Amino acid sequence: MLLSILWLARLEAAGPQRIELSLYDGAPATLYLPQQAAEDRTVEAFGAPPAVVLAHGFASDRAGMSILARSLTQAGYAVLTFDFLGHGANRGSFPRGRGSKASLHADMQAAVDLLRASTEVDGARISVMGHSMGAGAALDYAESDPALDATVMISGGWRFEGPYRPSNALFLYGEGDPARIREASARLAAELAEVSRLDPGTVVGGFAESTAISHVEVARADHITILGSSYAARTIVGWLDDSYGVERGTFFLRSDPRLSAALIGLLAFLLVLPGLGEGVGRLAPRLETRSREGALGRLGLLAVALVATLPLVSVGDPARILPLVVGNVVVVHFFAAGVAILGGLLLTRRFDASALRSGLASSFGSALLGLVVLYLLLTPFGVVFHSLGLTPERGVLALGAALLVFPFQFGFHYLLRRGGTVAAAIASLVGRLLIVGVLVLAVSAGVLSGVVMLMLPVLALLFVLFEVVSSAVYARSRNYLASALIESVWLAWIFAAVLPVAL
Repeated sequence: MLLSILWLARLEAAGPQRIELSLYDGAPATLYLPQQAAEDRTVEAFGAPPAVVLAHGFASDRAGMSILARSLTQAGYAVLTFDFLGHGANRGSFPRGRGSKASLHADMQAAVDLLRASTEVDGARISVMGHSMGAGAALDYAESDPALDATVMISGGWRFEGPYRPSNALFLYGEGDPARIREASARLAAELAEVSRLDPGTVVGGFAESTAISHVEVARADHITILGSSYAARTIVGWLDDSYGVERGTFFLRSDPRLSAALIGLLAFLLVLPGLGEGVGRLAPRLETRSREGALGRLGLLAVALVATLPLVSVGDPARILPLVVGNVVVVHFFAAGVAILGGLLLTRRFDASALRSGLASSFGSALLGLVVLYLLLTPFGVVFHSLGLTPERGVLALGAALLVFPFQFGFHYLLRRGGTVAAAIASLVGRLLIVGVLVLAVSAGVLSGVVMLMLPVLALLFVLFEVVSSAVYARSRNYLASALIESVWLAWIFAAVLPVAL
C-alpha cells in the first residue's frame, strides 16, 4: 500500500501545470494549464488556450473534478475548478434554501471573471460545465452570459429561467444515473431545441451560431463514475472542439494514471484493514460481556431505539446543532438512539461498567493509534476522489459529531458484540442492515427528508469497512470500547470532510 501511495504522489506531481488561486470571496480554486504539445495538434498549439470553468456537485469538491480536468488539458483546454461555499476547503458557509442558487451563481460569475482577466488563458474563449449540482449552476449561469462559447451539463441541470439561451448546450448523463436525471436531461435538451422529442446523440442547431443542442447517454457509467469515463471525456472534448471550430488530427485521450494507482491503493487498504484491527486488538485490554437474552432480543432493543427516536429528529430541526448538511440528521438521530439504548440498559440493570474501569486508558490509546494509521493511509487518496483533510472549522465539527455519535456506537457494540467472533460479526451485520433499513423506511414514510438518501451509499460503505476492523478487534481482545471509539471518530471524520457546512 505504501508503494501505491508513493506511485500516486509521483503521478500527482507529474500532472499538468497547476496554479492555486482564490475567487473574489476567498474560495480556493485550481487552474489547470495544458502542456505545450504542438506535435499533438492540441488547441494550445494555436495560441493561448481557451478555458473551461468546471463546477463540482453537491458534497464534492474541486479534487473530485481533477480526473476530468486533466483529460481536458490533454486536449489543450485550460480548466478552472473551485470549491463552492461550504464545500471542500472553502471555509465559507453553504447557504440554506433559496439562497443557495444565488450563491452558486455568484461563484460561477467570479470564476468566469477570473478567467477573463487572466493572462494565462484566452479570456475571450470561455465555456462552463458542471456535474450534478454544478451542472445546474452551469446552466443557470449560461442563461445570463451570452458571451460563452459552450455549456456542458453532466448528470444534472435545472429548468430554464434566464434571459438568454445557453450557448452550444450539451447534456451528458450516465446509463446508471437515476431515471429522473436521465429524463430531465432529455426533456431540457428538447425544450431548448423547441421540439417535442430529441433523440440521444442528435445535434440540433449550429455550432457557429452557438445554437447547437444535444443530449448523450454514456454507457456503463453512473452518477459518479461518469466523471472518470473516457467516453464522456472524449464526447466533451469533441463538443468543445466543434464549439471553437478546432480541427485536430488523430488524438488519443489517455486515461488518468492516478486512477489506477488510487484503486490499487484502496484495494491494498482493504487488505490492510484486518491487520489494523488485529493490531488495535493486541494493544487493547480484553473485555468480557454477559447477556441474559439472545441476539434477537438485543437486535430488538436496537430496532426499538432507532424507531422510537425518529420523531425527535423529524420536527423542530434539532439537527441544526451540527451544521453538516444531510449528515446532521443522521448524527443527531444516532445520538438520540444511543441515549435510548444506554438508558434502557441502565434501567434494566443490564449494563456492567466494572470491566471498563481498569482498561479505559488502554482502550482509548489503542483506538487513537488505530485512527492515526487510518488517517495517514486514507488521506493521500483524497487528491483523486475528494479531499479528506480537515479545515479548522471542519475539525471542530468532526469532534462534535464524534461526541454525538459515540453513545450510539458504544451501545451498538455493547449489545451485539457477544459470543464467538463469527456470531458477533453476524449480529453486527444484521444490526447495520437494520440501521440502513430504518433510515430508508423513515424517508419513504416522509418522517425524514429525502436528502438523507444521499448519505446512505456512503454510510453503507463505511459500515462494511467498520465491520472489517471491529471484527478483527473483537477476535483478539473482545474490546467493544475500542471499536466504538474508532467507528465514532471515523464516521465523524468522513462526514465532516465530505458534507457541505451550512452554519
